[in-house]
Amino acid sequence: MRVLFVYVNIESHSLKHFPQGIGILSAVLKKNGYKTDMLYIDDHINDDILLSYIGNYNPHLIAFSVVTAQWQFVQKFAAVIKTKFKAPILCGGAHPTFDPEDTISDPSVNMVCVGEGEYPLLDVLDRMKNGGDLSSIPNIWVKNDEGQVFKNPVRELIADLDSLPFTDRSIMDYQDVINKSNTEPVIMSSRGCPYNCTFCSNSAIKALYRGKGRYVRQRSPENVIAEIRAMREKYEFNTLNFYDECFGYNKAWIKRFCELYKAEFRYPFGCFIRAEASDAETFEMMADAGLSLIYLGVESGNEHLRKNVMNRKVDDSRIIKACREAQAAGIQVWTFNIVGIPGETVETIDEAMNLNRLINPHFVSVSIFQPLAGTKLYDVCVENNYIQRDYKGSFYDDTVLTLPTITHEDLLKKYKEFQALSMEIRLAHEAKGDKIFLADI
Repeated sequence: MRVLFVYVNIESHSLKHFPQGIGILSAVLKKNGYKTDMLYIDDHINDDILLSYIGNYNPHLIAFSVVTAQWQFVQKFAAVIKTKFKAPILCGGAHPTFDPEDTISDPSVNMVCVGEGEYPLLDVLDRMKNGGDLSSIPNIWVKNDEGQVFKNPVRELIADLDSLPFTDRSIMDYQDVINKSNTEPVIMSSRGCPYNCTFCSNSAIKALYRGKGRYVRQRSPENVIAEIRAMREKYEFNTLNFYDECFGYNKAWIKRFCELYKAEFRYPFGCFIRAEASDAETFEMMADAGLSLIYLGVESGNEHLRKNVMNRKVDDSRIIKACREAQAAGIQVWTFNIVGIPGETVETIDEAMNLNRLINPHFVSVSIFQPLAGTKLYDVCVENNYIQRDYKGSFYDDTVLTLPTITHEDLLKKYKEFQALSMEIRLAHEAKGDKIFLADI
């Protein structure tokens, strides 16, 4: 049986990249004898081209990976597909997980996968192949021909990540992706996050899986090293990026990983770090192993908003200290910032800009807050009727909110000022001869 994954990345302002979720799904299916392919849509393609691609592959199942910002495009493509093909359409990913009712209500969608999809998708294919009942598969919502929807609870979380095969990067021209993106290859060494930020989907996933196993799970350092080794045999690359939610929180794991990594590889690498989970000794150890860049969330420059609205329990001084310690170890810093959260004002955005000036990172990323279904801040926005516009394709175009504390015009004006500051900081480093590692900018 053949599965066609469809990944939609339109108007997102991000370069073509490898979708990690689809990669691991494909690996599991191939391990169990199924054939897979992926259609990567990063532009508004002609309907005939879409239908021709599907016709040539002739899949038994079409699976879309969906985030909220891309849902509008997925709906359009699914409707076009249904004009010619009868293969069932399944939607998985963040949007179906947090708003399955909205997803399954689309007339072109036959199934929704809620949560982790490796074994639910495998069960779907096994039952399709053997003529089994699709209505009772954990994690899967199914709509029959009469429109009746069967909603199944989630199964236990995958406890042993080492039991999964390595990500299937052959599902697209991965060497081409590497050649065009400084942030590739990307490795995921864990799942979950130990923190509970109100704007992040992790808190919603924790609630979904409460009582279904340990949420934060890590692959063994040996398993991660083995994947890098396998990648080295297939692809040419010069850097690595770890996109775990919080790469450095487990000090024992980091120590063992650094020992193994340093003994075998010389690739400079980047990773996401929480200021409150870092220290100078760990930075020095990681830098010695090859850490060249950390991605660190500042989020808001106002401590009240950061702590009480976003539930990021870290103060300015701790953020500054972490950045100073990383920089002292020779590690570059890339800060992430969000503007437009409930309670935002012109003054709080100025505070965020001033904090970044003080930190002086090599790069500053700033995005506009978009409330994601399932998160606490989404509920706040719904309760206060803040959501007044349609979602766009990215976090860098506009806000969907109308806030009482800042006008729409002022928010976009300050956002552009923040973007200009990002360029100013970057150019100042380049003027000093600094090279920015691992960044697509």
